[in-house]
Parts: sequence; C-alpha cells; structure tokens
Amino acid sequence: MYKKLSIAIMIMMLVMATRAFALESTKATNINILVSNVFSMEFYTDNNVIYRDTVPFTNIDPNKSLVYPDGRSENDGKSDTAIVCRSNAGAAWFFKIHVVANPPLTADKIKYYVSQPYDRNTGGQSDGSLTQSAQWYPMSDKPTTIFTSGAHDQSNLPFGTLIAFNFAINPSGLNTGAAYSASVIYSMTTSP
Repeated sequence: MYKKLSIAIMIMMLVMATRAFALESTKATNINILVSNVFSMEFYTDNNVIYRDTVPFTNIDPNKSLVYPDGRSENDGKSDTAIVCRSNAGAAWFFKIHVVANPPLTADKIKYYVSQPYDRNTGGQSDGSLTQSAQWYPMSDKPTTIFTSGAHDQSNLPFGTLIAFNFAINPSGLNTGAAYSASVIYSMTTSP
C-alpha cells in the first residue's frame, strides 16, 4: 500500500514539476490594413435598363409633344439608362446632371425623368432625396443637383445606389431630315 501511495505521489510530483517548468515561445504577425477610397460611377444595364452611353432617337414624329427613344413607350416599366454610384467616404454626396447640346439643338428640347433611386444593398429605395418630385423636366446646360445622398448612401458598398433615367425629346421646332446630337453629363460630387 505504501508502495502504491509512493508511486502516486511520484507521478503527481512529475506532473506538477512539468507544469512548473513548462516552456513557451511566441511570435506575432502584424496586420496592416489600408481600405481603398471608393467614389465612383458606372453605367448599369439589365432587362429593365435598355441603353448605356448611347440612347437613339430615330424617325421622330414632329407632331408629338414628347417622343421616347427607339423601342420605348410610355409606362413600359423600363429605363433608358442607369448609373450606379458607389462610395465608402462616409460623407454626403450629390448627383448632378446637365446636357451639352450641339447647336441648333438646345438643352431644353431634351427632357429627363428620374424617380427615387434604389439602394442595391437592401433592394429597397435609397434613403437619399430627389431635389424635385419624379416627373419630366427639361435638361439644363449647367450642372444641376438632382439627388442628395442619404445616410446609407454615404457608405454604400459593395453594390451602391442605382439612379435610373428616362429621356424624351420635344420635337417642336426641329427640322425634318436634320441630325441633332447632345451629350448628357453625369457627376457625383461632395460639393453641392
């Protein structure tokens, strides 16, 4: 019995001695993180957004007061073009639009329609605000703020905020057989 007790005590002492003299070595890895600044726009298309950077208007009927692009009709559920705005700046941004029309075409002959943008991360409407209600407006030849980002738009990665547009032409005063052109300019800026 003493022999068993002696063996048990010796085992306990060995275990305790091992713990008391445990060795340890450590190393560290430093992780440096740099998050890239994202403040960008890009064209977007899907089955409901027909065009990107060219919207064609051919065979315009001069008797109409508003003419839609080729393949479009009123209330067809489609958009002519769309822009995705992405930002991780955490600051308010503003979306501006204007047109550079080649004479004799004037900016006010081109109309645009924009409704509440979409938060592509949630699939719902953006919490930002349109400057004016959703309806047809004549284009301006000066940059005009049409949308101000909301809190969720200020850091909206990875999918961004989608702003979709429809365009139309007021053909009154346009000459038959003449070719007209214009460029719509979109801007995303932190300056109102």
